Amino acid sequence: MLAELTHFNNARRYVGALLIIGVNLSSIGLGLIGAVYAPLNAYRYPNLIIPSAFALLGAALLITAGGFLSAGIVTYIRGRLLEADRLENVQADNSVFAVPDWARSEWLRRRLAVAQALLMPSAASLATWPATLVVLLFGIFAAGGVIVGWFAPSKGVADPVLGQMLSGVLFVAAFPLLVLERSYAAIPVDMLPDAPQLNRLLRVPLTACLGLGISMVLRSLGFTWAIWIQSATGLLIAVIALELMLRSLAMLFIPFAPIERLRTVADSSVAGLLRFSVPNFRAFNTAVRQQFGIDLSRSWALAFIQRAMLPVLVVMGLMAWGVTGITVLSLNQRAVYERLGVPVAVFGPGLHFHLPWPMGVMRGVELGIIHDIAIARSPTENSMERSQPSAGVDQQQHLVDAEAPAPVSADRLWNASHPSEQSYLIASEASGQQSFQIADADLRIVYRIGASDAAAINSAYRVADPETFIRAVAGQLLVRYFARYTLLDVLGQSRETFANEFRAALQEQLDRMSSGIEAIAVVVEAIHPPPGAADAYHNVQASEILAISQVSKEKAKAIQTLKSAEMNATAVRNSAVAAAAQLVDGANSESVLFDADRNAEQRDKEAFLLERWFERLVGALKGSEIIVVDHRLNGQNAPTIDLRSFDVGNRDVIPTPGKNDVISPSGRNNEQEDDDHEFTAPNAAPKSGSKP
Repeated sequence: MLAELTHFNNARRYVGALLIIGVNLSSIGLGLIGAVYAPLNAYRYPNLIIPSAFALLGAALLITAGGFLSAGIVTYIRGRLLEADRLENVQADNSVFAVPDWARSEWLRRRLAVAQALLMPSAASLATWPATLVVLLFGIFAAGGVIVGWFAPSKGVADPVLGQMLSGVLFVAAFPLLVLERSYAAIPVDMLPDAPQLNRLLRVPLTACLGLGISMVLRSLGFTWAIWIQSATGLLIAVIALELMLRSLAMLFIPFAPIERLRTVADSSVAGLLRFSVPNFRAFNTAVRQQFGIDLSRSWALAFIQRAMLPVLVVMGLMAWGVTGITVLSLNQRAVYERLGVPVAVFGPGLHFHLPWPMGVMRGVELGIIHDIAIARSPTENSMERSQPSAGVDQQQHLVDAEAPAPVSADRLWNASHPSEQSYLIASEASGQQSFQIADADLRIVYRIGASDAAAINSAYRVADPETFIRAVAGQLLVRYFARYTLLDVLGQSRETFANEFRAALQEQLDRMSSGIEAIAVVVEAIHPPPGAADAYHNVQASEILAISQVSKEKAKAIQTLKSAEMNATAVRNSAVAAAAQLVDGANSESVLFDADRNAEQRDKEAFLLERWFERLVGALKGSEIIVVDHRLNGQNAPTIDLRSFDVGNRDVIPTPGKNDVISPSGRNNEQEDDDHEFTAPNAAPKSGSKP
């Protein structure tokens, strides 16, 4: 019975080609996605430029590969069933094995049939779920490829020639896909029922090659809006992959067709719309009537929509064209308005009405946006992220916790190279001959588009890429600057002075070229010798600093010694002067006293001598114990002075003093005291009337 079906008879003819094409397409698709996947090649091949668009192409190839492998499995099962039917060794749905004599009972045969159904599935069942799971699996892989191409770090092709070459590769790859698509479109349905489905799936990678190739060509020519073509292609591939997954999951609730009418689940209605001709609504109506039993040609609503579609599309097109004459600019935007190709005004933020495109064109210009770029560009820096963050800018824009590791941009050590640094030649002199040295510099320029209307017009028409233009002008100025100074002058110059002078020179060049760009500041992150000579330069600088510190230390020590000697000499001189002045003053005072004594002695010698005798007597008797005996006392009342001394041991036998006795002070030697207080009376005759 199966031998009467044409597609069963031709199964062996197509199964090999289907499986080989499916395996090749899946290998190429997985390879492209893996090449674009950033964690896989970012560290092994950092300089390898692989556009993210290749991941989208890999996803499209996986969609087609899933369809071919699923169709190959179904076709292979058809061939096996045909062989089983011809050999009559197996039944159409279940495989049968011979039952031994000991198992001829009805009960045992039923048990063996159940075990056979569980352990040995029929060949027809292998064409259902295995083929469906293959479609589901490849749909998931395709969706993952779209995600990889959408969110992977973009590695744009900076060289336009290389971009055009890659687009040429895509166009060349579209040719064999076109041949396959036309080949399966020519296969009759009765020979391969899956041919129309494979024809529709082959349009997906064919469209991806054309769309991505056109996008890369336009971007290499400077049309940045061409990125939207790539985005639309990725969105289309994602929708088709989602449709394949939904069709596979829907088979959980829909029974499979009999093996005679069974086809692969891999099909896409969205891919069927990818054609150059207008869709045939009559064929669509026939398919709906056969599938669901609904005749759309008898619906008055659909007939009305068909008649009103063209006028509605025309009106909607006119309205869409009129909307191009309405422009809304945000607070950080302005635009140069071109009327019939001539710039007539500069519009600021707000809502503006003008002639529709192409009679009126608005060229957007920034308003007040400040940019920060590094003068040097890293070889691995991609075109979408041109600004290399510096230490200061990175710390301001991205806050770092106190305990967090320092950002990579904060590394300013001289013994390592940095992506944002560039080497320059500096004039020098060695052994009396002219030479040169190398210095690394990391400079950043902060700029914006000027606020005036003239600056906006100049920036819109005179500068295509402001960052590249500023880097070129700043590079020329740096080369001229380093050619005039030596390494020591460059390293010893004030950073603030250099930044101000460089900004003024850069602004002068930008104004001379009428670029409309305003250089706000020049940030000098680092200027130092190359990493290889950093250690030697540090040693030289350390030795120089040490020598200067030793010289300063010795100078300070000499000054300290000199000042100490001067201080000691001044102290000795002052002491000598003070002593001399004291001696002179003492001599003068003695001279005055001597003159006074001489004058007093000349006037009254006796009085002077008596006065001096009393003065010496008062000084001698000061602090002494004195016994005064009045010479006018008579003999009866005259006191008796006991001048005897007694030992301490004989104090008990000391005689009792008499009434008129005068006792000498205890504990004193009266004789010694008398000797100590002897004095000589002045050798002068007593005055008359005085008693001796």
